[in-house]
Amino acid sequence: MDFVVRKMREEDIAQVAKIEAMTFTEPWSEQSFLSELKNPQATILVSEANGEIAGFADMREICGECYINNIAILPQYRKMGMGTALMEGLQNACTENAEFITLEVRESNSVAISLYKKLGYVKVGVRRDFYREPTENASLMTKLLK
Repeated sequence: MDFVVRKMREEDIAQVAKIEAMTFTEPWSEQSFLSELKNPQATILVSEANGEIAGFADMREICGECYINNIAILPQYRKMGMGTALMEGLQNACTENAEFITLEVRESNSVAISLYKKLGYVKVGVRRDFYREPTENASLMTKLLK
């Protein structure tokens, strides 16, 4: 499967918001993605395959700290390397001042946790009852960049 990872454009917002709504119980709106796209601290990448947006990843860098907000891939495009490519793209977008990159993940999301571990992230904490519908703890995972 051939795909390309690139920066999100305004015309991608509807497709990205649709993937978000299919993936998360408290999804961001199209307006939220538009605001994020205009945020100079944010990086939003998309993976494109067969002429459609197949996945996306969003991160903010603040004072040398990179925070991954969301990453999602349509079910039919999973296990094809897009998650790895998006995560590596975010890491490559971190400035040279960035000291670490971090994220939260549902404790039950073993597939994502496995990917993050493979990419060098380690569990550094737990956020109790972080997620709703259903209520679940989040594992806080971080990768040092320096």
